[in-house]
Amino acid sequence: MLKSLFITFTAYVMQASPTFLMNKSIFRFFLCVMMASAVIGCQKKRGCTNAYADNFDPEAKQDDDTCIHKRLKFIGDYICNGTMEIGKDTLVPVEDVLVNITDSTAEGQEGLIITIQDFDRTEYPVKAIVTGTYGFTIPSQDVTGFRYNGSGEISGRVLTINMTRIEEIELPDLTLVNDTVLLHLYGLKELED
Repeated sequence: MLKSLFITFTAYVMQASPTFLMNKSIFRFFLCVMMASAVIGCQKKRGCTNAYADNFDPEAKQDDDTCIHKRLKFIGDYICNGTMEIGKDTLVPVEDVLVNITDSTAEGQEGLIITIQDFDRTEYPVKAIVTGTYGFTIPSQDVTGFRYNGSGEISGRVLTINMTRIEEIELPDLTLVNDTVLLHLYGLKELED
C-alpha cells in the first residue's frame, strides 16, 4: 500500500510540475508586462508644445525642441514676375523682381519683413503677419509716402503676393488724388546653398 501511495504521489507531482512551472512563467510574464506598462505610462509624451508652430502637438507634455514656426517657411529670397495694374485698363508686366522675406519677431510671434527690390523707386521694407499655415497679411501701413496693404501665400516654394500701393498726389490746382497701383507677384524661392 505504501508503494502504491508513493507511485500515486510521484505521478501527481510529476503531472503537476509542468503546470506549476507554466503558471509561474505566466505569472512572471504578466508581472513584466505590468511593470513595463507602468514605466511607459509614467513617461510624458514629447513633442512640440508651442501652439504657434506648424507641428504643434496638443498631446505633448514635454517640449523636445522640434518646433517649426509658421513664419520660417516664408523666409528667403524669391525671384518674382507679375503685373502692375495702373488704372482700369493698363496692365504692365513686371519681371525679375527680387523679394526678400526676413524674420521679425519684433512684430510678434508671427512677424515678417518683406522687402521688394527692383520694383519701385527705392527698396522698401513692408511689415507682414503670418495669418495661417500658408498665408500672410500686409496690414495697411505708410512707407516712404506710399500706403501699402495686401496679402500673400506660399505653396511649396511658390510665393504669391497681391498688394495695393496708394500714393496721394497733389495736382496743380491743389486738389489731392490717389494714384493706386495693384501689384500681383508670383515667384519661386531660391534654394539655399
